[in-house]
Amino acid sequence: DQSHQGKERPQNNAEDGHCQLYPRFLPDVHNEIKASFPGHAEVSPLAALGVEVDPYTYMLVIGATELILGILLLIGPSVIKLLSNIILIVIMVGAVHAHVMQRDGKLIPAAICFLLLGFRLMLATSFPSYALIDDEGKKRR
Repeated sequence: DQSHQGKERPQNNAEDGHCQLYPRFLPDVHNEIKASFPGHAEVSPLAALGVEVDPYTYMLVIGATELILGILLLIGPSVIKLLSNIILIVIMVGAVHAHVMQRDGKLIPAAICFLLLGFRLMLATSFPSYALIDDEGKKRR
């Protein structure tokens, strides 16, 4: 795609959320995401309930949520990481749904993020003692 001028489109939540919020660093990617959000707003769960969704506001809310939860997923305490993971999975279900409904060919990155978040959730709940240090900084036995 020549519209990116040699820059590849981000393939994960943190970068995608960042590009939704800040057009300064990757303006072509921001513009591509901004152009696709009117379609996302039309097929959003809120639209199915009869709520009119402003595409730009929808993009900013989703982008800010992805960015904040992505940061919390990295540095938050374990309970916050778990909640962030679950909320990001819900957002990715919405993204997969939007791409399927729009048939825009961008399903694969959203599906991969969904699967990775699901795998991370499975690991975190199956092996809660995988960390050697707990949230208070004490060494686990």
